[in-house]
Amino acid sequence: MKMKSLILTILLPACLIAGKSRAQSFSFGDLFGQQGKKKKLMAAQVGGIYTYLDALKGGYNIMHHGLDLAHELKGGTFGLHSDYFSSLEQVSPAVQQNPKGEAITKLYQELRQRLNTEIIWQKKQGLLKSNELAYLEKVSANLSKLAEQDMAELKDLLTPGKLQLTDQQRLDRLDKLYAVMKDKAAFAASFTAKTRALSQNRQRAKAENEQIRKLYGIPKP
Repeated sequence: MKMKSLILTILLPACLIAGKSRAQSFSFGDLFGQQGKKKKLMAAQVGGIYTYLDALKGGYNIMHHGLDLAHELKGGTFGLHSDYFSSLEQVSPAVQQNPKGEAITKLYQELRQRLNTEIIWQKKQGLLKSNELAYLEKVSANLSKLAEQDMAELKDLLTPGKLQLTDQQRLDRLDKLYAVMKDKAAFAASFTAKTRALSQNRQRAKAENEQIRKLYGIPKP
């Protein structure tokens, strides 16, 4: 009993002191202090969120204005390009009034007329063989087709809105078209002249043979 009383005497004050200390550590003041700290922490967090939102809003505004500026610049550049390409589609009076355009048309008309006239004449005379006449018609058709392609290019060249070319490029094209049409017209003249000469030689030979037959009284075969 004495030992138990001694132990209680030693431990009881210690327990009371510990209990008092714990009670002091969990006082109402400390409790309110902790709540205050929580409020301050929450306020700081809320402030951080607003700061983040402000930064996000600022970034959005910068991006939005930047996109608007980029769009305006793009639109302006596109407008400049559109104006430039639109100007290339126009045909200046210097190009339209260039004499080679009319010269090309005249060469084409002469070429077609020469070929058609020769075919009609050869069919009427009947001096060419069937394969020779077919060859004449085939060459004439091919040459006419190529010349028509040149005329289509000439039309596009002189028609506004068809091609995007500078005046110098159009003039260069005119020079080339004139040269190739001139070559075609020269070939048509040479080719028809040779076929005409062939038929005329046969015609003369036929006339000479007929004269000889009459002269010597040779009957017709």
